[in-house]
Amino acid sequence: MKKLLVIGLSLGMLLAATLAQAGESQGEKLVRDLWALFAAKDLAKVEAMTSPAFQSVRSIGACDKAQQMKLTAGLDLGPYTLSDFKVTEQGPVIVATYTVSVAETINGQRLDKKPAPRMSIFIKTEQGWKWLAHANLKPVK
Repeated sequence: MKKLLVIGLSLGMLLAATLAQAGESQGEKLVRDLWALFAAKDLAKVEAMTSPAFQSVRSIGACDKAQQMKLTAGLDLGPYTLSDFKVTEQGPVIVATYTVSVAETINGQRLDKKPAPRMSIFIKTEQGWKWLAHANLKPVK
């Protein structure tokens, strides 16, 4: 009986760990997919992936979906590296924090490639995962 209990608990913990990793994998995949769309300048897919309730914040202020799409249209990315992922998932929400190293132009200003933290939040809808919120902590001078 004890062996069955130990086996059952072990399988339960293994399943829980697998599900947690699956959530992390999904969050990292969503972020990587989003950045690939930015790099490809695929604005139609970025817009389709973005929730109508989207908001973002950066050192120059906050913006809604329309403002973000305008900013994304003018985004010019060099080669980039995404790292240091931390992903949590609760119900239909994924929160992903990560570090980005990229030379980018935002609002006509070229920023250095120094790594900076970001946070992206996604929500699962009937249409699939949507980008709900974003924080860019890279200072714009």
